[in-house]
Amino acid sequence: MDVIATVTLIFREMLLLLAVLNPIGNIPLFVKFTAKMDPERRARTLNTAVLTALCMVLFFALVGDVCLRHLFGVTLGEFKIAGGILLFIVAARGVLNPMAEIKVTQQEERFLAYFPLAFPILVGPGTLAMTIILSQRDGPVLMILTALAAFVVVFAIVRGAPMLARVLGPHDGLIIARLLYVFLAAKAVSLVLTGLREELKWPVAM
Repeated sequence: MDVIATVTLIFREMLLLLAVLNPIGNIPLFVKFTAKMDPERRARTLNTAVLTALCMVLFFALVGDVCLRHLFGVTLGEFKIAGGILLFIVAARGVLNPMAEIKVTQQEERFLAYFPLAFPILVGPGTLAMTIILSQRDGPVLMILTALAAFVVVFAIVRGAPMLARVLGPHDGLIIARLLYVFLAAKAVSLVLTGLREELKWPVAM
């Protein structure tokens, strides 16, 4: 694979991963959960959340395939079907209710960066499923490069969430989030069809 093809592939997969991570759609949540923090504490919390989410994605990129094949005995086609269904559920919930509220008690506030900011707001089950699928298809090295590229964008959006919230307003962010979830739903259907084709040996449509 030449350099241009590799960069193109990484860029395409990065956009797909960003659609699952959906940092733009989650801007109101980042602002809401850190609204009462001073700037230094907010920055530290958001930095920790992004780093934790990245570590989760990298971990599943490296060992997710091994766990899938050797611990659970699941084929790639089977996981594509399951992952596609899961992604479709995530996308449908995002379209219908993108601002589903996650409550955090005062006692849990010190763990805010890990839950719910890193998981499940940034990295949920859909992200982990997509990470394993992309890692199986493209290889862990390309998946790691894709994740690093995606999280550069995620970091910029998360850290700039208060300013972006003012620029986008209360409605534009939700519109963008729903559009991303619609594209994600289409990709989920594609994954299910691909998995069924592989498992049932369907011919590839020309």
